[in-house]
Amino acid sequence: MSVGDLLEDSLDVCDTSPSDSFTRTQFLFRAYLMPVTYLFGIVSNSINVIVFSQKTMRSQPVNWFFLVLSLSDLTMLIASFFVFSVPVYAEVSDDVGMARASAILIVWFYPLAQTGLTMSVYLTILVSVHRFLGVCHPFLIRRVSNSSAVKGVIVSAVAFAFFFNTSRWFELMAVPCYSKRHDRESLVVYPTDLMVNSVYTVVYRNAAYTMVMFFLPFATLTFVNLRIIGTLKSSYKMRRMMTMHPRKRREGKIAADTVTISRPETNSNTATVLAPNSNQPVNSSGNERKENGVTVMLMAITTEFLLFNLLAFANNVLELTGAYGHSQLETLLVEVSTLLVNINGASTIVIYLIFGSKYRALFIEVREDDFISGCKGHLSHRHSPFKPCEKHQRIFSAINIGTHQGRTRHLSGNELRTP
Repeated sequence: MSVGDLLEDSLDVCDTSPSDSFTRTQFLFRAYLMPVTYLFGIVSNSINVIVFSQKTMRSQPVNWFFLVLSLSDLTMLIASFFVFSVPVYAEVSDDVGMARASAILIVWFYPLAQTGLTMSVYLTILVSVHRFLGVCHPFLIRRVSNSSAVKGVIVSAVAFAFFFNTSRWFELMAVPCYSKRHDRESLVVYPTDLMVNSVYTVVYRNAAYTMVMFFLPFATLTFVNLRIIGTLKSSYKMRRMMTMHPRKRREGKIAADTVTISRPETNSNTATVLAPNSNQPVNSSGNERKENGVTVMLMAITTEFLLFNLLAFANNVLELTGAYGHSQLETLLVEVSTLLVNINGASTIVIYLIFGSKYRALFIEVREDDFISGCKGHLSHRHSPFKPCEKHQRIFSAINIGTHQGRTRHLSGNELRTP
């Protein structure tokens, strides 16, 4: 009896069915589309980390949310690459060594990807609530918005993400198997007894996950955004009414020699004073435009989050109701939703550059003064606390260019469904 026969008798066979292989749809998304998103997201979030870690950015408490959000998105994208794309490349390479490595990487990076995802979701919620308080409850936010409080909230969110995903580390295992194709031992990823346990599936993977990662985030972000929009519209109408012609103001029974309008924006202790018989403010707040820019930028981020995670939400609901059967349409929807979630985590830099004037200015300053000039040998580092290098220059240049049934050898996209 040969060694191969002994292995086949003692181990499960890895490659027994074509159903264990990736479908064409999965191969297209995971081998071509997702890696491009991962590459762009890793580069862009690395830049976000560099920019938001600057002293001028860290001086504003809200930017701490964006800094840690970039780190969590970066973690999720790196881990997702090893969960979704590497197994496809391992299968195509037809190499036992790469297949073994891929199985081990999935076991370790799957819970890490879920943890990074949870962090991203709840940091998005926290920064939205922070801006909601700044716009709708400005006096309250002045008392609670400081670096210590913000850092404490961020640490709590990170701790919650790790705690909520603790059981994810015990859901998968790499089991030895016999590869007939290569006539040697390999590894295959199997769900553990915990993962296939019916009580665990219903309580945690269905009920708790859906509530924590879908219903609560969507409800909170929708409520917060609507309240911010309503407050900004009311503030705009009030400013227009206060700056009307004096006769119209009298007709509207607004009589005052001097009118003071309190600004609802965060950390704005100044007010706009209108002189009598004047349509122009005597002293306008220097922070108003900046605060409005932060608000618009955040609303763009949360709107993108809701839109890009809506399909994942729908897929989750359909799966819970049993509407899905294992069809090609289901596979396509799962892959599209996973790609959209990855794009959401990778494309925040676009919103920062469009709506964040301070981010845009610092991005250009760091790129030109510290990275490009510094790598050419110049010694002027007036604004940057770190040393430049060619690798960072290439990074900044690049950004301008641009379910578990039985034995499963790879994970479906719904295993990392997000918002």
